[in-house]
Amino acid sequence: MKWLQNMELKEKDIMKLKDSIQNLNELSSKEKDALVDSIEMLWLNAGIQKKKKDIKIPDEAEENISRIRQLLAAAWSEDLKD
Repeated sequence: MKWLQNMELKEKDIMKLKDSIQNLNELSSKEKDALVDSIEMLWLNAGIQKKKKDIKIPDEAEENISRIRQLLAAAWSEDLKD
């Protein structure tokens, strides 16, 4: 009788351990996916930053660029008011 109770306890412990391992596996898979996404975003951002450095803007275009930025800021401001 006593050995049967011990056997039941061991089965419960084994099931708890199994559930714990499965839970840990799911969490690690989610963490791995998050890390992969993060690495991909960093890689893409690095590529964009590199391309930004390669762009050479003529000095005479600076005034036009400033005006475009002002117009975009005004348009965004108007959109936020709505």
